[in-house]
Amino acid sequence: MFEPKTIAVIGASKKPGKIGYEIMDNIISYGFKGELYPINLKETEILGKKVYKTITDVPGEVDLAVISIPAKFVPAVFEECGKKGVKSVALITSGFAEVGDHKTEEKLVKIAEKYNMPFIGPNIFGIVYAPSNLNASFGPADVKPGKLAFITQSGALGIALMGWTITNKIGLSSIISIGNKAQIGESELMFNYLKDDPNTTAILLYVEGLREGQVAMKIFKDVGLKKPIIALKSGRSVRGAVAAASHTGSLAGSDMIYSAAFKQMGVLRAIDASEAFDWARCITNNPRPEGKNVVIITNGGGVGVMATDAAEDVDLDLYDDQEKLKELFFKPDIMPPFGSTKNPIDITGGGGELAYKKAIEAAFQAKEIHAIVVLYCQTATTNPDLLANYVIEEVEAHKNNKPFVIASIGGEAVEEMVDKLNEQNIPAYDLPEKAISSLAALFRWDEFIEEHEKIGELKPMQLPVKEIKAIIRKVRKEGRVQMLENESKEIFNLCNLEVPRYDLAQNADDAVEIAKVVGFPVVMKVVSADIIHKSEAGAVIVNIKDIFAVEDAFNEIVANSLKYNPDAKIRGILVTEMVPKATEVIIGVSRDPSFGPVVMFGLGGIYVEILKDVIFRVAPFGKEEAQHMIDGIKSKDMLYGARGQNLVDVEALNKTICVISQLVSQIDDIQELDINPLFAMEKGVSVVDARITLTDKE
Repeated sequence: MFEPKTIAVIGASKKPGKIGYEIMDNIISYGFKGELYPINLKETEILGKKVYKTITDVPGEVDLAVISIPAKFVPAVFEECGKKGVKSVALITSGFAEVGDHKTEEKLVKIAEKYNMPFIGPNIFGIVYAPSNLNASFGPADVKPGKLAFITQSGALGIALMGWTITNKIGLSSIISIGNKAQIGESELMFNYLKDDPNTTAILLYVEGLREGQVAMKIFKDVGLKKPIIALKSGRSVRGAVAAASHTGSLAGSDMIYSAAFKQMGVLRAIDASEAFDWARCITNNPRPEGKNVVIITNGGGVGVMATDAAEDVDLDLYDDQEKLKELFFKPDIMPPFGSTKNPIDITGGGGELAYKKAIEAAFQAKEIHAIVVLYCQTATTNPDLLANYVIEEVEAHKNNKPFVIASIGGEAVEEMVDKLNEQNIPAYDLPEKAISSLAALFRWDEFIEEHEKIGELKPMQLPVKEIKAIIRKVRKEGRVQMLENESKEIFNLCNLEVPRYDLAQNADDAVEIAKVVGFPVVMKVVSADIIHKSEAGAVIVNIKDIFAVEDAFNEIVANSLKYNPDAKIRGILVTEMVPKATEVIIGVSRDPSFGPVVMFGLGGIYVEILKDVIFRVAPFGKEEAQHMIDGIKSKDMLYGARGQNLVDVEALNKTICVISQLVSQIDDIQELDINPLFAMEKGVSVVDARITLTDKE
């Protein structure tokens, strides 16, 4: 598909402006060396090439057929291509699933599978593979060759960004428009083509959605351990009313889930196209760092401060061994006596091109420094073009030694300098924040690889699946999907989670006897599938200290529950041990249609929907990812004793999150789950309130 020796363009045209003409013209002008066969029923010659009426008339084999004809004719032509033995197809034509015609699109997939004929599309603008001089698209013709593969689901945006990369001197190994992804999508392209492509060192994706998210995660992670993946994700899904029934469902917007999944895969998510390509420029033209120490070299204090702030925002470590920095940079040929070696290394406004050259050379040669950021503010004492030449000379002399980025601020001469550096594949930017952000992306990818190498593959936890499913079968036998609190807690007990002692009372006398067993004080709450949020119904009473209060509480809860929902079926009143007050957190689960079970963690209690301080991960995962969740919420300091809070048992909290992750991965019946609150104490954690909703079907 990417290195064809023969191409047939079905729907080729001799009229400029027609897609069939532009594809032909691009293939020829980009320097394709193989045989090119235009297919057209009426013409005899197009752009100097002999025309054939059908694909079956073409002599010899066809490695790639590019189809751009009306949708109604495509199935028949697909069949002809299959019979001809065409090896692959790029289907430009639109008018299939994107306009509701799923049936025809599915038919094309069946034809392709019948003849073992992989195809990209439909609804694409084509494919480009620079190493084989292939530009079978109707986008711009003069794509700059490079090491970045660009996969895009959007046609119009893809073409626009194609042009943008040319203007901004960003080299591409390939551009692949995937459109409707009928047969081949991002995952298949990366795993089967780009993962081992020697001409591609990084991959940039524009995606609107992923099918089979769990499968995609495995592939993305596998590929991402070899090559960095940058994602530009657009589009937000609207969750249905069913999801709003739980805290987790109402908070787990799909975009948050994509962000979580990308982090787990090691995918670098950019907020816009400019940022995505900024990162790509840095990543494709730099080696992995061998350590964390970053040095900033500048001729201006202000721009140095801006870069320092940006570095702190993205957790880049500025090298701060003052003695070593002074030894390296406090030299007459680098800076005057009033220069600074505090990092940023300020060679001052009087520092000329040669001072930059010497400083860059020193930074490259110092084994203590692992990445270099150069900042240049245009001054009358420096020649931007000469400085660019010195930078090129030093980077070339220390090629692949350590990551290097440069940001330059100034007028037209500086713009030309930036272009010149980028033309030489040296990552150059017009603002320090862009350079820092791009370098940080490279470091994040490196950290992902290091962490994965330490962790290894996740092993499934041994859970009592048989016993858990037996409880679920009883619930389903009653025609329910909403599990009662005592049923949910029974499952958590089976998973060896800490649950306060409890029992279910059917009358006030039962409640008194249970309270005597579990010990005072107790908490009492209604058990009813028809009352989800018990606090709102006045169906929870806490700190009940004697048997007389138990009797009163029983009657009050029943009355309040029926007042809240007169049709509620009350299964009993749960009498449970009252756990001492502790830090309240929430662990929740919702089942995403693409990624499957997603675990949520955050500050709990009644404030979860107000503060929305929560974080998500796709299950299953291990203790390292659970720790990222704990440390990822804004209020994490509360867990570590801030503001007079008691220090919580983070290890027990981590274990609980991991168990829930494994539970919902192994038990497909769980649609939603809330432990809210989970009391996180100085020693251990306790499941105070819990709810599980089952899937509609077993």
